[in-house]
Amino acid sequence: MNSRSATHGRPPRPSRGPAKVIRMPIPRVVRRRRVIKAGLGLLAVSLMGAVVARIYLIRSSPPSPEQMAGFSDLEAQILNRVNAERVRADLKPLKFSPRLVVVARGHSRDMAMRRYLAHESPEGVGPAERMRGSGISFVAAAENIYVDDFRDLEGLAERTVDAWLKSAEHRAAMLSDRFVETGVGIGHSGDGKTYVTQDFVR
Repeated sequence: MNSRSATHGRPPRPSRGPAKVIRMPIPRVVRRRRVIKAGLGLLAVSLMGAVVARIYLIRSSPPSPEQMAGFSDLEAQILNRVNAERVRADLKPLKFSPRLVVVARGHSRDMAMRRYLAHESPEGVGPAERMRGSGISFVAAAENIYVDDFRDLEGLAERTVDAWLKSAEHRAAMLSDRFVETGVGIGHSGDGKTYVTQDFVR
């Protein structure tokens, strides 16, 4: 009796190797869309970089002279009123000097602390010496001072300038065409008085 194999079926096919992948050409429309998307992405990154750089520059930019001197609203109001009076007198407004603010404020605080009202300190140091001591050079200089007894600071600027206008010496300094720069400084005493100093130079 003849024996046959237990396996039945078709004879095996010869191996043809791995299947080939045929790449189809990318349509022009698709390529164009990809280029546009890539361009938009690059533009967005560039804009974000510009925004970040702008914020950094704003935050790291040097402060203005007013910020460096810590110019207060009351000091600015006095300076604005003085310049308004100069404009009425057909004079040029005075330029803000942060170094003069420091000098003027130092004298006002000294007067407030030691309770005196004078251009010279108790040691005999006058405006010219204070300015030169701060490295300020000038060909002409003057100083106005004022003390205010009102605890309400709302009208300080108006009261200060009005008092200077009523004083011949202070008015002459405030409305002189010799001066081009100025600084205003305020000091407050423990008893509620406010001392004001304004220095002028050319």
